[in-house]
Amino acid sequence: MATLNLLADFPDQLSPMVVKELRQGLRTRLFGGVMLVLHALMVIITLMGGATSNASGVRGLMDGLVTLMLCVIFPLCGFSALAGEIKSNTMDMLVLTRLSAGRIVLGKWAAIVVQSLLVTVSLVPYIVARYVYGGSDLLADLGGLASQWLLSAVLTAGVVALSTQKQFWVRALFLVLPLLLVFFFSFTRFFIGSFSVMMAERHSWLPYVSMIATLSWLIFALLSFGASRIAPASSMLPLTKRTVNLGAMFLLAALEWTTSGGAAVSSACSLLVVVASLDAMTDDLRNLPSVYLPFYRRGWWGRLGSWFFAPGWMHGFCYSLLFSAVAMFLAGWAEGTEAAANIWLLSCCVWAAVLFGQILAITRTGEYLSATFAGLCILAFFSMMASLIIGATDKYDLKWVHYLLPPNTLWLVSAAPGIKSMLFERHVGVLLSAIWPLFLFSLALLAFWRTRSSRREARKLLLS
Repeated sequence: MATLNLLADFPDQLSPMVVKELRQGLRTRLFGGVMLVLHALMVIITLMGGATSNASGVRGLMDGLVTLMLCVIFPLCGFSALAGEIKSNTMDMLVLTRLSAGRIVLGKWAAIVVQSLLVTVSLVPYIVARYVYGGSDLLADLGGLASQWLLSAVLTAGVVALSTQKQFWVRALFLVLPLLLVFFFSFTRFFIGSFSVMMAERHSWLPYVSMIATLSWLIFALLSFGASRIAPASSMLPLTKRTVNLGAMFLLAALEWTTSGGAAVSSACSLLVVVASLDAMTDDLRNLPSVYLPFYRRGWWGRLGSWFFAPGWMHGFCYSLLFSAVAMFLAGWAEGTEAAANIWLLSCCVWAAVLFGQILAITRTGEYLSATFAGLCILAFFSMMASLIIGATDKYDLKWVHYLLPPNTLWLVSAAPGIKSMLFERHVGVLLSAIWPLFLFSLALLAFWRTRSSRREARKLLLS
């Protein structure tokens, strides 16, 4: 008698979310239209490159077209990736399929990235044709194309993470202002140019490792940021994110030290401080015993760790203090006290923006991200007005008001590095900037007091 084999669950090495989104994405008119238009234009540009002597102009036109497709069109495909699910109330149905919040966000991102990868691979013959016609560096051009796809993956992760915001205008502000006005025109050119330089030199493989590690962490940080916005209130995803961010701080600092001899450690630390701190301090307030119970089960050190790693923006503030202290130590050890001062002032900028955001969201708990963005705009407005007033009226006796705002002091330190005559102003600005974390600490204590019932209940559950 033959035995019956029990049917096992379908293997999920390939996420069903990726399969669903990729199938739907490949069948849309947008993907087919982009492929047809792109290849038609690339054929025309390639023929122009073979018939003209102005190879640089044709090359710039080709690179601009590829950048437009990979770094603008495809990332914007994720503009409503999660907002549509939230508005149509289908997020609960996705959760019932036993897909975690992380896998849902990863599937949305991976489907767009795979489509952009297909387009990127299809452009390789045109790069080869440009090498045949113009005699360009084939390896450098292929490296530039790969860098554009990597940048597209990072931008897509950011757009998908922001798609968790229900309000259309909030997503539009987050995308139009930083992405199109600043990020696209400055960072894109620097990133692609630096990658091409590395491909041209080809002396060491460490810069590639450092760059790929930085981009991998940034993708993780952005996707986990979006996942935490749709995760259940009892999720411990903030613990995972903050642990990974702290480990990435040491890893990326070590890679930058090995690659550049310590010259770029502060730059890596600055990026980590801004992203990790904003992520931690825009986390929702969690008044649940289940978020404290895993920490209390590990004794006194677990309770100490809950101050920094437990979910909730007030614990995120304590974590940002610890994170900034570690970043200041690494930057100061590698580049000196001035680099550590820059990290401190940058952290104070983030704390000031979060302070304004917490004041704006004091009656609307859960909208910390949009409120923090508004707080950042308020901080920028106050800094600009202070600079204009002090510069126009020559009220030098009110300079302390100017240096009370950390962006102004940070601009002073960056504009006049190492000048001893400005040493006193820098010290005054660094000291006055400490008022912002002190004010935010008072709000964090208030939020900590409001969640005291959950910690009391967690201690009761531990003793029972």
